[in-house]
Amino acid sequence: MNLRNYLPGLLVINFLSITFNGLSQTTPITRNFAAAETDVYYQDMHVEIDPAINKVAGEITYYFTSRIDQLNRFVVDYADNLPILFIRRGNTDLSYSRSDDLITIDLGKSLMIDEHDTLNISYESEGTLRQELHAGTPVISTDKDLDILWYPGKRDLADKVDSVDLYVTTPPGQYVAGNGTLKGIEEIGGKWIHHWQHRHPIATTYLLELAITNYTIVQDSVLLKDGTMLPLYYYLYPESVTALSTELAATPDILQFFENHFGPYPFADEKYGYAQYTAGGALEVQTIPFMGFFNFEVIAHEMAHQWFGNNVTFGSWSDIWLSEGMAEYLAGLATEALRPSAWNTVKTSKINSITSQPGGSVHVNDTTDLGVIFNGRLTYDKGFYLAHMLRWEVGDSAFFLACRNSLQDHDASFARTRDFQDHLEAVSGITLDEFFDDWFYGEGYPSYTINWEQQQDSVILWIDQVQSDPSVSYFEMPVPIAAYRFGVVADTVFQHTYEHQRFAMYVGTNTISQILFDQDKWILSKGNKIIKVITAIPSLDMDSLVIYPNPASHFIELSNVGSIDEIDFIHASGICISRVVTDKHVSLEGLLPGQYTLVMRDRNNAIVSRHSLIVQQ
Repeated sequence: MNLRNYLPGLLVINFLSITFNGLSQTTPITRNFAAAETDVYYQDMHVEIDPAINKVAGEITYYFTSRIDQLNRFVVDYADNLPILFIRRGNTDLSYSRSDDLITIDLGKSLMIDEHDTLNISYESEGTLRQELHAGTPVISTDKDLDILWYPGKRDLADKVDSVDLYVTTPPGQYVAGNGTLKGIEEIGGKWIHHWQHRHPIATTYLLELAITNYTIVQDSVLLKDGTMLPLYYYLYPESVTALSTELAATPDILQFFENHFGPYPFADEKYGYAQYTAGGALEVQTIPFMGFFNFEVIAHEMAHQWFGNNVTFGSWSDIWLSEGMAEYLAGLATEALRPSAWNTVKTSKINSITSQPGGSVHVNDTTDLGVIFNGRLTYDKGFYLAHMLRWEVGDSAFFLACRNSLQDHDASFARTRDFQDHLEAVSGITLDEFFDDWFYGEGYPSYTINWEQQQDSVILWIDQVQSDPSVSYFEMPVPIAAYRFGVVADTVFQHTYEHQRFAMYVGTNTISQILFDQDKWILSKGNKIIKVITAIPSLDMDSLVIYPNPASHFIELSNVGSIDEIDFIHASGICISRVVTDKHVSLEGLLPGQYTLVMRDRNNAIVSRHSLIVQQ
C-alpha cells in the first residue's frame, strides 16, 4: 500500500477515506474475538455490481472446519448498519446476533476439532464501494474503507481463506479485475458473469478486492527463474494505455530482480498485473495491485507486497513494517539494482523524512489508529531504514538468505518481527536483541561526533554520539569510516559501542586531508560532525628513548622513560590497544603479531613520543 511520497503534502489519503489534517483518525480495527476458532478453507462468492450504481448484492457460501472442541458459533465482520438478507445452512435459517460490527452466527450444533461445516450469507449494501469517474466513465472498486469489509467475512490476522471462487455479474462491456485467474466471462440474460478463481491462501484484510470499468486489457509476460512464462495483465483505462506503456515496461525487470533475491513469485501458477483506478494511492491486492498512478517506485512497492504482506502477512498490526517497510525497502533495492543513479537520493529522502521529528518507533503501539499504523515517516520510511541497517549489520549474503528462509518458512501464512529476527540470527550468528530494542521498539536516531588526528602512519579517532530520544541509551552500530587524500586511501568499519570510544586506522605514508563518515548512508543519523584535532607535539630526541627487545614477543622495557605512563599499540590493521607502563615494563600479552606504531602518552594523556615495534609469536 502506498500512502505517501506520491501525494503532494499527504493531506488526503483517498483510498482509506481518511483525511489527515494533522489529527489522528481512530478506526475500529477490532480483533474478531472468535477468528482463531475456525479455519475457512473455501469461499464461494456471487456478487452483482454495476459501476454506475454504488450498490452490491451478493451471497457467500463458507466452508470451514473447527479449530476447537464444542464449537457452536461462526463470527464474521460486517458493519452493523449494513443489511443481511438471510444466513442459512442449506434450507435452514440460522439465528444470529450483531454488535460491534460483528455477526455472531449460532450454528445450532457443536463441532469437534477438524469437523467441517458450511453456511450461506446473503447481503446487500449501498454506498460502500469506491465510485469515481475516468474520462466521464464510472469506475468502481471495493476498497473504499480499510475498516469496513465490503462483504461479511473474517477480517483478522489469524486465518487465511485457502481458496476462493468469485462470480461477478456486471453490465456488458464492464470488465472485472480480480484475484487469481480469470476462468471465463459468460453472457446470461444480457449481463456478463466473470469467474475469478484464486487457489492460494489470502488474508481478507484488504487483499481480496474487485475493480470494474470499461477496461482495456493489455497483455504481457515475463520469464520466471524456473523457465516458465508468467502472464501479465494490465487493466487500464482506454485513454491511458499509450501514456502508461513506458512505466509498465519496468515490470518484468523488477519481478525478475525480486525472484533472484527473494525466491519464486508466490502466485506463479496464476498471474500478475495491475488494475488502474482513480484513487490517490495504490493497494496491494493479491496478484493484481490497484494503482492510482504509475511510476517505478510505486510499481516496485506494490509488486514487493506479493512476497511481503500478501504471501507472508504480518501477524499483528504492530508488525505492519514487515509489509509496508519491507515493500518500501524492496522498491529501494530495485532502484539500487536497476536505476543506481537514483539510489543515493532515495536514501537521503528517507533520512530527511525520518529525522524531521526526534521520536517515533517502527513498532506500532496503538493498533486502533490508522494514522499510527500507516504512518509514512515511521512504518514506511523508518521501516525501510530498519531493513537497510539490518542488511548492513549482518551483511548482504546473510540478509537475503534470511529473507528467503523467512518467506519459505512462513509461506502462505503469517509472521511476526520476532520470527524475522530469528531467521536473521540463525544465518548470521549475530544476536540482534540490542539492535531491535534500539531500532524497532526504541525511538529516534543518533547524531555522531568524530574527532580525529593523524599520528605518523595512523589516524586516531574518537567517536561519540547523542540520541534524539531518551528511549534509547546508546545505538551500538558498526560505523564505516574512510580516510581521504586525493581519493579514499583506507576504509574501516569500527564497532562503536560506548561514548568517546577510541579507534585507529592504518594509512601508511599518506597524509590524510579528510575523514569521511558513512558515505553510503548505511546508518540512520543526522547532524553528524567530523572534527580534526590539532595537537602540538613537542620536539623530542627520539634516540633518547630506547625500546627493547625489538622485535619482541612477551614484553618490552623502556629506557630513559621520562614521564611516559601509557602506550597506544596501533596494529597495521587499525586495531588500537592501550597498555599502562609499570616500572618501565609493558606486557604484550594478547597482542597480535605484526607491525605496530607506538604512541607514548604522559599522565595528562599528551603525546610525548612515537616509535615502531615488531611483535612476534
